[in-house]
Amino acid sequence: MERAFDFNQNIPQQSKILDTPVQLHNLHLIIQHELANRLIGEEMQAYAAMMPEAKKILLTKASNIAFKAKYKPIMLFVKQKNTHGDKSISLQEFFADHPDLSQDNQALKFSFEDKEAILEIHII
Repeated sequence: MERAFDFNQNIPQQSKILDTPVQLHNLHLIIQHELANRLIGEEMQAYAAMMPEAKKILLTKASNIAFKAKYKPIMLFVKQKNTHGDKSISLQEFFADHPDLSQDNQALKFSFEDKEAILEIHII
C-alpha cells in the first residue's frame, strides 16, 4: 500500500510492532512465530469466531472441523508477516461489525490450549 505524504509538514511516524506473542497492529492480529506454529502451523487459513459479550475472539486453524461445527466461525486468510515466521490475520471484518471494540495498537491478553488448539484473544 502506498503512503501519500505532504512534504510541507512532518512525515507521520510509523507505529512500531511490539515484542509480545499476540498483538493488535493496524487492525491486524500479529502472532509471534512460536505460538503461530503451535496454533496454525503451515495452514494459510484460520477460523475465527467473535464472542461480543465477552469481548473475545476465538481462533484456530482451518482444519479444526469441531470448532467449525460448534461456533459457526468465519474463515480468515493467514499471511506470513516476516522472515521469523510471525503470522498476520486481518480483523477488519470484526471491527466493522463491532465498532465498540478498541482498535488501538496494543498487546492483547490471550490464552492457548494445545489440546484443543484454540487461541482465546481478549480485546478491550
